[in-house]
Parts: sequence; C-alpha cells; structure tokens
Amino acid sequence: MKNFLFILLFVNSTSSLFAQKESNPLKRHEVQLLSFLLDDSVNNTNFTINNSFSFGMGNDLFTGSNVIKKGKDVYLQPLGTGRLYKAVKDKGMVKLDRVDLTTHSGSNFYTQNFFVKDTLYQIGGLGFWQIRGILTYYSPQTRQWELIQTNKTVPTYFDDQRDATFHFIDNRKDPKLYVTNSYYYPNYPYSFDIASTDSCYIYDFNTRAWNTLGKLNPDFKKIFGSNHSREMELHINNLYIFQSQLEFYWVNFEANTIGKFNVQENNKLRETWLSTYNNDKRGIEVGFQFNLGSDLYFMKLHDNDSLSWTKTTLNLKGLDLKNTSQVYANKNFFIESITNFYSQYKYGFFIGILFILLAITLRSTFFKREKIPKEVVAIFYQNFFNAINIVEKELIEILYNSNLKGEEVSTKTINKIIGVQQKDTLTQNKSRSDYFIKINQKFKMATQSTEPLVVKNRDKIDKRQYNYGLNNLYIHEIEKLLKD
Repeated sequence: MKNFLFILLFVNSTSSLFAQKESNPLKRHEVQLLSFLLDDSVNNTNFTINNSFSFGMGNDLFTGSNVIKKGKDVYLQPLGTGRLYKAVKDKGMVKLDRVDLTTHSGSNFYTQNFFVKDTLYQIGGLGFWQIRGILTYYSPQTRQWELIQTNKTVPTYFDDQRDATFHFIDNRKDPKLYVTNSYYYPNYPYSFDIASTDSCYIYDFNTRAWNTLGKLNPDFKKIFGSNHSREMELHINNLYIFQSQLEFYWVNFEANTIGKFNVQENNKLRETWLSTYNNDKRGIEVGFQFNLGSDLYFMKLHDNDSLSWTKTTLNLKGLDLKNTSQVYANKNFFIESITNFYSQYKYGFFIGILFILLAITLRSTFFKREKIPKEVVAIFYQNFFNAINIVEKELIEILYNSNLKGEEVSTKTINKIIGVQQKDTLTQNKSRSDYFIKINQKFKMATQSTEPLVVKNRDKIDKRQYNYGLNNLYIHEIEKLLKD
C-alpha cells in the first residue's frame, strides 16, 4: 500500500512538472539563454538577437529583441513594440513578466536600449514614416517610456546593415552617449530615400545637450559602411568593441581613436569565431555574442532549438595602440579634448591653478623685496613715517605693541585713540575706516609695497566685531622706525 501511494505521488508530481513546462510559452533555447544570464548576478551586458528568439510573441510584431542585463536583472525589449519584459525564475521555471503599460507600437523598430546608472534609456528608431531622433527612458513609476527634453534631435536607427552605431559610458560622474551617423528624408513626403549626415554626436546626460563632434573620417566609414554586416558589438567601459570581416576593432570615442587588437589577440578571437561558426555548412544556424565581465561568449543556436556556446577571455591589454586613426575629423579637436579633460578633472584643475597662482605671488613678492637694497628700503619707510600724523603714529605704535603680545587691538581702543568713543556707531565705523585707509595708502605709496600695513580680522568670540593688527611682513621695519 505504501509503495502504491509513493508511485501515485511520483506520477502526480511528474505530471505537474511536465504540465508546468508545457505551459511555458518560451522555447527551449530561449529558456536556456535567459537561465544562463540569470545565473550571473554581477555583470552587465547588452546585445541584440534576431527573431529566431520570439519569446512567445508573433514575429510580425518586432524586428529582433534587445537583451539588456543590469547586474542580477535581465530585461527584454522586442524592437518596434515599446514593450518591456523582465526575466524571472519562479519555482524553477523561467518566465517573462511584462513591466510596462505601453499601448502603441510601431515607431521604434531598430532602436537601441541601454542602462545608464539605474535608468533604462532608448535611442533612435524607425516607424510611422519617420526616423526617431528623440531620447526616452523607462519610468518605473508610470511604467511608460517618457520623453527627455534635449536641445535638439539626432534622428538615427540601427538595422542589420547599419552604418550607424552607438556607445554609452556610465562609469563616471558625467555619463556620455556617442552616436555615429544621423539620417533624414531629403525629399519627404515625395520620396522615402534616406540621406546620411556622416557625423559623430555626443550627448551629455547631466546637461541634456547634444553636440556634434565632427565629420566621420573616410577610414572609419569604410569599416562601418553599409556593405559590411557587423557582429559582436560590446560596450565595455570607455571602449566600443566590434568585429567586421573577422577583424576585431576597438573604438574610444572620447579619445577620438579607432584601432584593432594586436595580432596575438586578434588571431585568438578569430580562431574562436571560426571554430564556433565555420562548421555550419547549410547556413541555418544562428550566432550572436556578448560579454559578462571579461568573459566573451560565442553563442550558437542549432536547428533543433538547442543552444551551445564557446567561452574565451577578452584581453583589453591586447589593444594595438600604435596603429590607430581618428573616428571623426574635428578642427576643434584640441579644444574638445581640453573641455573633456576639464569636465572630468575640474576640481583638480582648480586646485592646480590656485597652487600656481600662489607660487607666482610668493615668488614675485620674494624677488621684488630682494631686488630693493636695504638702504633704499630704510629710506622708503622713513619717508612713510614722516608723512603720517601724530594720531596715525600712535595707532601704529598700539598695533605694534599688541603684535608683540600676540594680540589684536579692539575697536573700543581704536575709538578712544581717534577720539570718537562718544560718537554713534556709524560715525565710529567711518572714522576708523578713514584712518586705516589713509595709513595703508601712504604706506603703499612710500614703500612701493603691494600688501597693506594694517589688517583687520573678525573677533573670534563676537563675529560682528573686527580687531586690528599689523601685517607680519613689515614688523621688522616698523620696529626700527619706532625705536629710532
């Protein structure tokens, strides 16, 4: 009886498991891919796959899908729908939960999605007889794609044979987005022929402003021309990495530089590519690539809906830095480089400038004082002392004696010396100010000094009050005057 119950429970649980698997609209290779990505909870990646991965939706709804991974979260955006799905594992079964409330579709075919910090953005697209030049972001609050207000539009899209591309840098305080090429209809609506601007653009997420960096260089356009179908497009920090005609390239948009990997690294990647994809004699297998950290995966979908892959390590030290060219031609490239450097290191820049100014001031003061003979300096100070009246001399003497004690003279003492202790506060303030302005003016004219003789500082206890003292630079000379 116990054996019978055990068999019955086993059959029921097995039947439930099969029923659960059959109720999942995802195909085996789709579950395999999403499970593979969900097992990694640390790395980010971003890639596009074609309609061999339909994820339970009609293929006529979209032109491929963007897979966007941010740490442990994996999102799917069928291009052309505006829909956004999040991959989750529920009781061991992988499924897609729709997280958006998009109603309309069809305006964002061949768009691109990417994360900057914790926000999912979308750039470009094609549909409804227009080329999208707007930038949108997904709002978890409204569950809609919201428009970002920018200074202008950059119409572009990214189809299979595209000569436009994009790259984002978000590992910095001032994230940037780079787009090569913008498109327009020169004879719209008479004709839907598309023309290209052949320019490189940069978007600053902090200022929400687009700027044109310059015209694309011919060498760059040859690589990215419409006759070249590119694969393996990776976004790793400040580098955009891709493969074209089994040559592996890297682009640093910020440095305006494009180059290849060195021979050793390029051969390694080429051999991995050929060993993975070159045995498809019938041409029915589907290949795509992405990275998780420094691990690069060459994925292959077989005709039996199974997924296999080859993994290699992407060595970013294998860049050929000697044979490079510019991405765009910009007459103001030097100015752009200085501007980018300033925006990234502005605080250090300010500190450096202040340090230089301080050093120049100290140096000029030191050499200026050294150039004047001591005999001449003594004459200058004596001329100053002869030019001031009795009250001004008394003020200087009081300030000097207080300096010897490490003290400052209070306004009450100053008021008594200049005879305004019985006056109103406004008169007292003006009288003190007039006396010390005259002393400093006479001192500068007589001695050719740049610094004032009398200085004032706020009282440490009562910040509303000022105390007075002599500038330490001139104590030695003033001491000689008072003792002579």
